[in-house]
Amino acid sequence: MSINKERAIAKINKDFELYSNKILRQLRLLENIINTDFINSESQLIPEDIYEEIKKREKEIDKFEVKISEDVLSIIVLYNPVASELRQLMAYYRLSTILERIADMIFNIARYIKKIKSPELYKKFAGAISDMLVISINMVEKSLLAFNNNDIEYAIWTIKNDDVVDDLNRSFVKKLVKSDIPEMKSKAELSTFISLRSIVSNIERIADNATNIAEAAIYAIEGRDVRHKKINKIEKR
Repeated sequence: MSINKERAIAKINKDFELYSNKILRQLRLLENIINTDFINSESQLIPEDIYEEIKKREKEIDKFEVKISEDVLSIIVLYNPVASELRQLMAYYRLSTILERIADMIFNIARYIKKIKSPELYKKFAGAISDMLVISINMVEKSLLAFNNNDIEYAIWTIKNDDVVDDLNRSFVKKLVKSDIPEMKSKAELSTFISLRSIVSNIERIADNATNIAEAAIYAIEGRDVRHKKINKIEKR
């Protein structure tokens, strides 16, 4: 490997670590919002300064995603990487896009929390929402560890837990629809119902994208494309 190519790939690796940490910071902020009683008025569940922090970092993440994607393409054009390097670079390219999507979903959740008009209804389901979010955050963390540490077991753990989040989402929606829609009388409650449904939908999508990261990690490590495959086939290697 030429010195210039080695430095360029090392730089992408460093940038990707910074990029990943920004995403994880966003997820922890979101977890803190859901697990803490931030209510300081009838309609405010998220402090304005924290909301603005999430919004600001989301814009920074957008710029990071563009930079990493452009740097990957530049290395491919300039240095003609060998097969193993090319797999790694394409994984960076793919993961930078996936992480940007996760950042969008985090911001979406913050926006929907901000829109909630019935704190009482929200608090009734905050525990279930927190459970889904904690698993999804763990999936993102484990999938990134799988990629950074060449750990296939973490990748497989992430893929398996996607079904857990899917089950929690279905259970949440059934409970929300059966037990609360008939009792809703005010516009605030109906608006909150819509926001709650959107929150859990975005959390489920975070888990889905953690699975995509895990699949990209397996590709980078072993050169296997395991997208759209059942977990029992992924485990056979």
